[in-house]
Amino acid sequence: MLKSLHIENIAVIKRLDADFSKGFTVLTGETGAGKSILIDSIAFLLGGKAQRDLVRTGENRALVSGFFTDISPDAITLLATYGIAPDDGAIEIAKTITDDGKVTTRINGRAVSNGVGRACCMGLINIHGQHDSQIIQNPANHIGYLDRFAATQELLEKYQKEYALYKDALLSLRRFSESEQNKERMRDLLTYQISDIESANLTVGEEEELLSRKTLLKNAKLLSKHIISAYRALYKNSKGTPAVQLVEYAQDAVVQLSAILPECAPLADRLADIAAELENTAKQIGAYLPSSSASPEQELEEIDERLNQIRKLKKKYGDSVAQVLDFLEKAKASLNEIESMDEKIQQYEKVVETQKKKLLLLAKELHDKRREAGKNLSESICAVLQYLDMNKVSFSVAVEEQLVNDGPALGQDGFDKVEFFISTNPGEPMKPLTKVASGGELSRTMLAIQCVLSNAESVSTLIFDEIDTGVSGKTSQKIGFKLHELSETAQVICITHAAQIAALADTHYLIRKEEKEGRVQTSLELLSTSGRIEELSRIIGGINITEKVRDTAKELLETSRKKA
Repeated sequence: MLKSLHIENIAVIKRLDADFSKGFTVLTGETGAGKSILIDSIAFLLGGKAQRDLVRTGENRALVSGFFTDISPDAITLLATYGIAPDDGAIEIAKTITDDGKVTTRINGRAVSNGVGRACCMGLINIHGQHDSQIIQNPANHIGYLDRFAATQELLEKYQKEYALYKDALLSLRRFSESEQNKERMRDLLTYQISDIESANLTVGEEEELLSRKTLLKNAKLLSKHIISAYRALYKNSKGTPAVQLVEYAQDAVVQLSAILPECAPLADRLADIAAELENTAKQIGAYLPSSSASPEQELEEIDERLNQIRKLKKKYGDSVAQVLDFLEKAKASLNEIESMDEKIQQYEKVVETQKKKLLLLAKELHDKRREAGKNLSESICAVLQYLDMNKVSFSVAVEEQLVNDGPALGQDGFDKVEFFISTNPGEPMKPLTKVASGGELSRTMLAIQCVLSNAESVSTLIFDEIDTGVSGKTSQKIGFKLHELSETAQVICITHAAQIAALADTHYLIRKEEKEGRVQTSLELLSTSGRIEELSRIIGGINITEKVRDTAKELLETSRKKA
């Protein structure tokens, strides 16, 4: 249950703290006092859409935090799926929003994503307000209500897992079937592409080698000139004395010198090393001399033709030889896939058929559970509506099997279409819930559905926002009785304008708006018995509150307590 609530800088709320207890709690106050802001704050905490204008003007940050105790086993299991464990059976959820729209969620001090925060709150609080009328009136939501009542979650999850496999197999089958129509064209294209690349006998690095050889051939004369010059200067020269020979002359001279000056002997050895190094260098330079070619022009032409062939292949299949060869491997794989397409189609046809049989069995089981639960749900809702002074009402949950040409229309939730029908007056035919015109009738219908569903769920806190809209005083009191009944199994918090409902509460808070330091602020006050009488008098009597009105309020409070 929601044990305490703390709000800072949300719209007209500067700072607000409230402690809640078990049982039935009501909040009342003048129109515009901030009741809707309180609900918006709780909705924001539970993962509702965050708006920048939620932050109080002049502030850069707003905060809502809730402390929850007595958490249900289902909620604990849900929290555990996200790695969150209650601390001594309690958790604190805090959510902030900055003036630039950034939202942060923390559970027991640990930062979590907004999605995780929203999911974790699902088992803690349900808010039922006027907006629920639109949700309940939408037939697309009716199957969800029925499944909640029928407790089909485990079966539905099993069906949906099989349905996902079925859809994947069906998608693959369609893809291969569509490819079958273009198989011959694709086979011819791939065969041509493979032949086109393979006939070229490409190798990685070949293009670079060809370009290097081309550069060499184009500069052959200049290269030969410089290489020959260097070679002759160092080693062999018919027109002069090369460097090697000069060094050898010097070596001989130093050898003779060392006979007189022995200390010169190492110099002779050094000159011998220099002569050997010069000879080796000359030979290495000579190795770069282009090999004689009978026709360098012809070799250049052949290189250009090969480079042009490689360029054409790159233009068609990739930016490099490596990419062209990668394209070749993929083309071969695609061709193999086409060749085995008939086999693939047969495989996926079997998978689709097998999955469809599984789905039909599971969908039939869902259908039977929904039909049975639909009867019970109809009876339960009718009973609540009759208690709420809709004595002649008829309510029905229609569960119909949807069909297509080849049988049941399998969808994400099975093959059922679920819709709520109602007749509010004798002799009138059953009509879709969307046709309910009266606001009071719709409010009571909504309350009846939520009451029945709440009994079937384990949510520990239920919040009702002005559920009494459009109903009379007598019916309001019955709504109060029903809410009080709900509070025996769950914490119930209700915002109301009806004195008959407020008088039935175990705890009564007054929401008031006042001016402080030149700005409007909303506050929350826990009312004593005398305070409750004054607030009930205000609701009953309006502007002029007389002693008779106070007596009426006092009597209403006393009798309501006894009836509750």
